[in-house]
Amino acid sequence: MSSQRTREEEILTWCGVIAQLSRTRARKIIADAKLPYPLFILLRHFCHNPERKWTVSQLTDAFETGQPGMTKRVQKLINLGYLATTPDSHDARIKWIHVTASGRALRDELLNTLVPDQASLFADWKERDIEDLHQHLFKLKTYLDENRDRIITGNSYSMR
Repeated sequence: MSSQRTREEEILTWCGVIAQLSRTRARKIIADAKLPYPLFILLRHFCHNPERKWTVSQLTDAFETGQPGMTKRVQKLINLGYLATTPDSHDARIKWIHVTASGRALRDELLNTLVPDQASLFADWKERDIEDLHQHLFKLKTYLDENRDRIITGNSYSMR
């Protein structure tokens, strides 16, 4: 077997490396913030579409994580006043979680602390190169998101 990687393997490997390096940079930048980085990521998720309400089950599916850990993170953000819940009108066991105005404000504050570093990463890039990369990454992200359960193995695929 060859030790050379395919371009596809390198792309996926590099995406992982980029994700890790950018997380590390962001953690350092917001290290003294009011919110630990993992909670910031969850808050940022809610702020992507502030009108949308989520259940813990939907969040665990979106983040591909366990329910106990997600419940703890959500509860911390609720206790801090950055998220709130609304009971379901048909099933009292279901709580709909949404971002509060103070949650949006904190997300904005933390994002503003990250902007200078993020801008510096692309300072020498041409706008067209940024647009091209954005378009291709969006296509890859969308495919992976829409095909989470479609796993290809050998010459076939399985639904897990």
